[in-house]
Amino acid sequence: MHLRLLLCGVCCLLTVGGALKHHILTKSWDEAQSDCLEYLRIESSRAKPYISHQYEDDQTTKELLFCILLNLRVYQATQNVPRVELMRQFFTPDAGDTMHVNRTNECLRRVQIPLKENSSCGKPYLGAIESANGMFRCFYYYYGNLNRSAVELLPTMLERQQIQQECAKIVGIPEGLLRCGSHLKNHPLYSNFSHCVMLRSGSSTMALDENLRNSLNVIKA
Repeated sequence: MHLRLLLCGVCCLLTVGGALKHHILTKSWDEAQSDCLEYLRIESSRAKPYISHQYEDDQTTKELLFCILLNLRVYQATQNVPRVELMRQFFTPDAGDTMHVNRTNECLRRVQIPLKENSSCGKPYLGAIESANGMFRCFYYYYGNLNRSAVELLPTMLERQQIQQECAKIVGIPEGLLRCGSHLKNHPLYSNFSHCVMLRSGSSTMALDENLRNSLNVIKA
């Protein structure tokens, strides 16, 4: 009886551990891809090219790439915002290649960012999938080679909002001020609030750049 309970407990721990591995703050391209192969139930025989970083231009591959970019928080789906500067962390340019940024930027300027889509009709996120695929291929073909580095993931919009709310409570700022930027900055505890946000999120800014919403910014040299 005790042995049965012990085995049951071990199985439960393994199950929880398997679930928790997808909720970490640092992740590599290969780790995110492994997650998405599970999420999308892509068979191991079909996954072999992906493991070798070979990506055909078919719908399954596009959906996999979209999942990976969401997983790595490179693509902010709720706002249709691709975080171009984050994408470069997963690629390493060839030594001596001084034109990789120019080539990539020229490609990025041709990628169309869709307006917010109505996901209630037909298959959702088709435009976002296409733009995410386009952004990936600009880096894949023109920037460099995919690397195996695990990078720190930025918080999502929902996580940012939660961090703000928690920090407001921690330092004693009324949550209502979070919707009033100018008044918030004038609050005597704003410095403590900003410091709390920076420590908990890794960034002192909590708002997305409005210029990113419907256009794909180029990367900086």
